[in-house]
Amino acid sequence: MTSALRRPLAGSVPNAEYTSGSLTLTDLTLCSRSGRRGAGVPDWLTAQGLPRVDTPNRIEQASDQRWVMALSKREFWILDSAQTATTARPASHAETPGVWPLYCQHSHVWWRLSGDERALLMAKLCGVDLSDEAFPEGHVAQTQMARVSVIIAHHRWQDRAGFSLFLDQSLAAYAWSALEDAMQEFGSL
Repeated sequence: MTSALRRPLAGSVPNAEYTSGSLTLTDLTLCSRSGRRGAGVPDWLTAQGLPRVDTPNRIEQASDQRWVMALSKREFWILDSAQTATTARPASHAETPGVWPLYCQHSHVWWRLSGDERALLMAKLCGVDLSDEAFPEGHVAQTQMARVSVIIAHHRWQDRAGFSLFLDQSLAAYAWSALEDAMQEFGSL
């Protein structure tokens, strides 16, 4: 029996997108993402035709619709907004020496926050300066937003700059509500 993946917020937030003013929050949780961990991952990425991101907390786009996000020197996520996620679980053994699968598809939601005022909005919820000057495209921050641990990646998607947000699925309803509330308040200023 196969089961289809569902957005964690499917029951409480019917639409996968929320807009207030110039800001848009989009749920990309059902888009594919996978991870690899280990000392051999940088060479493995090169062998896969993906960018080798040697600096932690950076994100680079591949030649297609994928990105490689380096969370450390040994942990990398591969994000693919053009592919739908599958229910398949990664292997529980090393793929090659020094390359272990990392389970991030079902543990984290993937949201996209776009709009020119996104950094000002996030200043209401996050203690990290996410302005373009302090947090340029290609940078990643591992921080907190509304007291929830979050990974924030600043990159282009569909030719538009914005933030990808990754956080624990169990906190999705609270975090979405906090973002919606801040967007409504921010949109009325």
